[in-house]
Amino acid sequence: MPNATVVQATVLEERADGVVLDCDVEYNGGEVGNFSLPETGYPAKIRFYDDDVFRFEFYATPEVVEEAETLPLDESNWDGPDELAVKREDGHLRLETAQLRVRVGLTEWSLSVESVDGRSLLSEQRDDAAAKDGARSQPLGFTAEEVNRWPLRTAETGATFKLQGDERIFGLGEKFTEFEKRGQHVESWVTQPHGAETPHSYKNVPFFLSSKGYGFLADTYRKVDFDIGCESTVSNQVSVHDDTFQFVFFYGPDFEDILADYTALSGRPSRVPKWSLGVWMSRLAYQNRSELENVADRLREEGMPSDVLHLDPPWLKDDQLCDLLWDREDFPDPEGMIEQLHDQGFKLSLWENPYVSTLTEAFDEARENDYLVRDAGGKPYMLSRLNWSPSRSGIVDFSNPDAVEWWKDRHEHLLEMGVDVFKTDFGEYLPEDAICHDMTSGRVSRNRQAHRYTQAVYEAMAEARPDRRPLLWARPGWAGGQQYPVHWGGDPNTTFEAMAASLRGGLSLLLSGYAFWGADIGGFHGEPSTELYVRWAQFGLLGNSHARFHGTTPREPWAFGDRALDIVRDYARERYRLLPYLFSYAERAPETGLPVMRPLVLEFQDDRGVHGIVDQFMIGENLLIAPVLTEDGHVDVYLPRGTWFDYWTGERYEGGQTLSLDVDLDEMPVFRQAGTITPTTEPTESVPEEPFDAVELRVALERGATDATFEYADGDVAGTIRASADEAHETLAFEFEPASDGSLSKTRFSATVEGLQRTPETVTVESDGRDVHVLDSVERNPGPGEWTETDDGTIAVEF
Repeated sequence: MPNATVVQATVLEERADGVVLDCDVEYNGGEVGNFSLPETGYPAKIRFYDDDVFRFEFYATPEVVEEAETLPLDESNWDGPDELAVKREDGHLRLETAQLRVRVGLTEWSLSVESVDGRSLLSEQRDDAAAKDGARSQPLGFTAEEVNRWPLRTAETGATFKLQGDERIFGLGEKFTEFEKRGQHVESWVTQPHGAETPHSYKNVPFFLSSKGYGFLADTYRKVDFDIGCESTVSNQVSVHDDTFQFVFFYGPDFEDILADYTALSGRPSRVPKWSLGVWMSRLAYQNRSELENVADRLREEGMPSDVLHLDPPWLKDDQLCDLLWDREDFPDPEGMIEQLHDQGFKLSLWENPYVSTLTEAFDEARENDYLVRDAGGKPYMLSRLNWSPSRSGIVDFSNPDAVEWWKDRHEHLLEMGVDVFKTDFGEYLPEDAICHDMTSGRVSRNRQAHRYTQAVYEAMAEARPDRRPLLWARPGWAGGQQYPVHWGGDPNTTFEAMAASLRGGLSLLLSGYAFWGADIGGFHGEPSTELYVRWAQFGLLGNSHARFHGTTPREPWAFGDRALDIVRDYARERYRLLPYLFSYAERAPETGLPVMRPLVLEFQDDRGVHGIVDQFMIGENLLIAPVLTEDGHVDVYLPRGTWFDYWTGERYEGGQTLSLDVDLDEMPVFRQAGTITPTTEPTESVPEEPFDAVELRVALERGATDATFEYADGDVAGTIRASADEAHETLAFEFEPASDGSLSKTRFSATVEGLQRTPETVTVESDGRDVHVLDSVERNPGPGEWTETDDGTIAVEF
């Protein structure tokens, strides 16, 4: 197949935010016979969103530039760079802002990006050639393929960039392969992976982070191939299955800043309801109302905290998937059932998929109104083996606005009776040769179909109940899918290896703009051993933003014996103890774009020791979780820089070391970072709707002078809490500063302080002139606190 490579360019227009170029190409690598191919007139554009974010566009078929597809990026808050200097010298073009320099070779094409202090960030690879076989990678340009034995069409566009010797690449969605992507070929293409042991995945995001301090988004819904040092160890080749190559470059250099900019452009997650942070209980599947209610009763009898019960497909009739109508024989009076569950403190989640069986009236309606994806012959595209029924099903066409409204309307009666959340399963099965309502093929629209599916159900909830926060339990995703939380890693096997792979996929997704993630606790396929079930429950309950038990066999803790029940219940209660902490981060995510569960490299980017670590992570900024991923109970824990306290015992450790631990089944290593405040509360059987009444602040101080801060958020109870001590630790001070739209007076706070070298002589409380609820034992603003010294040397303070 002929390859066309950009060889030179001419500046057509200079703008306040960038430039427009006209590029010439040179063909190589394929026979074209006696026919000439166009070598000039290929437009390229560079446009800055601000000083550290710009987009690049290259069009291989300039005749249809106006029809080029892009992601629905929100450019409304971007007004260009403060000042852009454009200079031409010696056949080169330089675009410079306060943060970046972009250099373009005009007489001999080249493209490179560096920081204003001269650090090389991204540069096109044009020097990667084998000694005998020529170029190993494709520079900026396109590939043409033969159609029907002679004519040529543009098949792919893309470019290759240099991989610097010490550069590491992270992200690209939920990938179960190694966390650091160098040396891998990554395919961004929504599909069914059938477990967590393959390079395929449900949630693909053509966005990556580089250890050099930049982020890269391929702006497309099309399939994208990333060859990241696989074919050639020095090259990162990006190939888009389209005639347009567009990317957005984000400079940090901090990963947190890059994610903030990326999510500001691609979309931030919505706020999740507080109850969603509770425990979800599910299995494939509760077969009838009696079985579901027995589980609800048993959860309360056993004192196992839980907030959500989920029904998989049996809530529908076996041959009527997915018409979204109750099987009222197995689930009589669903309205009364939901009301009863709500009275017990449970929310209800229902399964769905976007395929409609031919045995349903819904199929007839969809077919009559052209709501189904069609095959190349114009008939509804029929698939079998989509569910447990032997019938075939059609695919709801979410490119058709009328079909979207129809699908939304089918949720209305469920929302009216009180259903709280929908599990948007599947969505990955759009065939490549299918034809959608918007005249695109499945080859073009598979990734977008998955995105539109989750968006439609999310909007159905938002429109039907505007006073409540919508929530999904979603499987497929693409760039921007983080706007419709929550997403889960589906269908891992019940093995320790699959648990570790599932964790890798989750952490990779969380570096790709998604803020909320959970997995099937216990694994999905098969029956887990007691040891695996407990270990998965430990890290799922304390480490996942959302914790759901699910699998093909029972996943309730009593199914694994009394000891497992005791351990899992204890960890569930500990999760509920941490709800003020977890919910604060959940409330921040829509403002910052940062995930609740965080890879170590996100929090400790400058510590090279964490770059390859994927068997431990942070939950929020304070807590380091080290799940036990092997049956023998051994775990090596690397503590990053700083001081750390064992979460369970309070034992102090200095960072920069690796602990080799053998832990009993009821133990999972958790460490609290010094210089932090972790709010906790007494656990309850379900998450309270109102703000937490009483919160204990677990303060961990560094040796010597220290200052710890926490941004507390619990609905309208919000503000900054600070704890500080002087160098001699003679004085301990607390400050409560309410947010501009919140108050801290509705919650009673107390504190336990670790890391003090001595008992402070004075404890003060400063409320910044606003009323802070304190106990009678303390004077207001400021005043001495009543403290007691505990047996383990910590100080307990009540305000």
